[in-house]
Amino acid sequence: MIQIKLDLEPERQAPYAAALARLRDVEVTTGRGHALITTKVGESSLPTLLDQPEITPPELLSSLAGASIMPAHPWRFSPSIHPLEESRSSGQLGEAGLLRVHHWLIANTAPEHIAFSQVDLAHWFFGAPPTHTHGLSRANYLQVHLGFAKGGMALLDLATNRPGPDNYYSLHLIGSRGAAYSDDHRNAHLLFGEEGPRALIHQGNQLLAMQTMLTEFLAGIREKRPWSVRLQDTIDALATVKEVAHV
Repeated sequence: MIQIKLDLEPERQAPYAAALARLRDVEVTTGRGHALITTKVGESSLPTLLDQPEITPPELLSSLAGASIMPAHPWRFSPSIHPLEESRSSGQLGEAGLLRVHHWLIANTAPEHIAFSQVDLAHWFFGAPPTHTHGLSRANYLQVHLGFAKGGMALLDLATNRPGPDNYYSLHLIGSRGAAYSDDHRNAHLLFGEEGPRALIHQGNQLLAMQTMLTEFLAGIREKRPWSVRLQDTIDALATVKEVAHV
C-alpha cells in the first residue's frame, strides 16, 4: 500500500483525491507518506508528482535535475489523446508529419496560458522540440507554427474568451502510414490506417486523465523506473511557449 500526501490547495486537492480513490493499493495520508503531490518544489525527498509545473520558473526546474519528480502533464493522459498516442507510438500512423489542434475556450484567460499543454503534445508526438517556430498573437488569440527536424509541422490554433456555452477541442495527426482525429464532443477517435478507418469511443470522464496519470506515477515508484514525463519536457515546452508568444 502506497500512502500519498496531498500538499495542495483545496480546489486542486479534491480531484486528485477522487482519482486516487479509484486506484488500488494506494491511499491518501495526512502523515509523511511514501510519495507526495504538490505544487511546491525542493521541499521533500519523497517521490513527487509536481502539479501545475508550468507555473514554476524554468530556472528552478532546471536546478532540480536528478530529483525524484514527475511533472504533471495531464493532457498527455487525456481520454481524447492517450489512445491516439498509443497508435502513433506502436507505428500504426508511421512517422508524424502534420499535427493540427484547435483549442477554443470560453474562459477569459490569456491564450499563452493554455498553450503549454498543446505545445507539449507537439513535442511529444514529434519526439523533440521544434527547430523552427513562429507565433501570431492577438487579443484572446494565439496561432503557433512549429517546424521539426524531419520535416514535420504543427499548427496550433488557440483562442480564449469565446462566445457560447461550451469549449471546443479537436486534434488531427497525419503520419506517413495513417491519420488520427479526436475531439471533445463525444470523446471519439477516428483512426485511418492501412486496414481502413475504425473508431474508438470513450465515455467522457474528467477524472480519467488524472487517474491514468496517477497510474503512471505509481507504476514508476513500484517498478523503480523513470517516469514517462520528465522535468526537461516541462522546461522545453515552456521555452517554446515563451518564444512563440513573446512572453
